[in-house]
Amino acid sequence: MNANRRPGLGVLMAALVAGCAGSDGAIVEVLPGDAAADDVADATAKDVGADAGVDAGLDAGPADTPDVPPPPARCGDGVCTRGMEDCTSCPLDCNRCPTCDMAPSCTGALAIPTASTALTGCSNTSGSTDRTNYACGTELGVSPDATTCADPRLRIRVREVSVQRGFFDVPRNMYCVISAEDGRHSELLLTTPREVAGNRNTTRFNLPLGQSIAWGQGDLYRSISNITISYSCFLTSNAAAAQRALMEIAGRAAMVSQHADGYGWVFGTVAVLGTIIGSSLSGGSDTRILDVQQTIAAGALLTMTNGRTWEIRGRRGDLSLSGASDVRITMESWGCADVRTTVQ
Repeated sequence: MNANRRPGLGVLMAALVAGCAGSDGAIVEVLPGDAAADDVADATAKDVGADAGVDAGLDAGPADTPDVPPPPARCGDGVCTRGMEDCTSCPLDCNRCPTCDMAPSCTGALAIPTASTALTGCSNTSGSTDRTNYACGTELGVSPDATTCADPRLRIRVREVSVQRGFFDVPRNMYCVISAEDGRHSELLLTTPREVAGNRNTTRFNLPLGQSIAWGQGDLYRSISNITISYSCFLTSNAAAAQRALMEIAGRAAMVSQHADGYGWVFGTVAVLGTIIGSSLSGGSDTRILDVQQTIAAGALLTMTNGRTWEIRGRRGDLSLSGASDVRITMESWGCADVRTTVQ
């Protein structure tokens, strides 16, 4: 055989087949003196090493850690957490809530105040004279930019009634009709006949809260205008007849009122008061011993939410004689106001 003879076709095919198999990850057979086969083997080794490096990198990565929720909001941690804390629930973190500077908070404002201050300017007595038609509170007004308060929400009640009658007078029954209005809203209060002594004796009585509210009967009323209050009290020698007259008034009031509780009525208008009251009392023979009309200025209403009292008085004749009387009604106001959202 000739020593210089080139490899046969069979040997070349075997090398090509082996090279193709190596590219798929199989063992590569390298024939002596075959450069092409050497190149194929080198490439295959590099591919295998790269794949191993990628796998090793994935396996060596940090382990997954579970999501940990943030700690719950805690009052006093120095952070005001929205939706969970506010100025009411946590003033430490969210600062104190804005407040009205001239009236109490509306929380718990329905309750009668434990103490009230006299608002002497609204009493109708000046020396020996009793005013019967007058205004008060104009000096208490404040401009809107001088306060942080919204509209006052007010309630007014009859706190106490005191009656003294003339010498030799016999006991009688007394009742009162009190109405209040502000130009768009009106309320009516009736008191049931109560016996009062004669012969210069003094009778005092207090009314339960549900029988004494003259303004704000349904709720603390948002008052923004002057309030005019009319006070009328009567002595009667026939309590049954007086009670019938009051029942007539109550019946008519109930038909047109927005709120009623048996002693007081609230109306959405002021036009009905004259008809309801006048038609029942105009023909009666009872003696009127108090007849006063008072207008409280709108500017005084914020001050009146803080617990204020004033006296309405009516004097007739000489108490050393018969037929005389001295009646005093102590009125009391209280209420609240929300903070204004925008201070101008």
